[in-house]
Amino acid sequence: MTNTDLLSYVGVITGVIGAVTGIAGAIMGYLSYRKAGAIKSLELRLELMKVGVEVFQKANDLDALFARAKHSRDAVAAATGMYKSGAREKWMQQFAADEESLATINEAVDDPNVDYSKSTLPQLEKATGELHALRVIVEGISGRYVASINEDDRSREFLRDQAHARADH
Repeated sequence: MTNTDLLSYVGVITGVIGAVTGIAGAIMGYLSYRKAGAIKSLELRLELMKVGVEVFQKANDLDALFARAKHSRDAVAAATGMYKSGAREKWMQQFAADEESLATINEAVDDPNVDYSKSTLPQLEKATGELHALRVIVEGISGRYVASINEDDRSREFLRDQAHARADH
């Protein structure tokens, strides 16, 4: 066997090994790509379920917060003689608008156990964005009424201080 024949055989063998390696690499790359898509889909479904439950719970808690905030605002307005004031009327208009928003949100997150297993990645991404927007709205509404209750608490403290000051004189 001459060097040229030997070189030809070595070339054929390394070519076959390279082709098999290339095909195996392509198959492994495709399988990894599909696995990464499945993992991304799973992560989005888990995030959706988590955010969905969180928004559902916060929306449910808003009913009690609304009742507490309205009672607090009415009590402070009555104590300060501002029950029929424009500020209270404006607050009540915002309260009514927030109640309507809450009703819409409650319809959107009525069932926290939505099955996303058949959803595509674009559908999951869209649903994640929508739920995030609802969460921001719910947190904004919640923050507004927590701040309102805190403001009422400060007003009550001020009224108590005034009453004590009058009693001391």
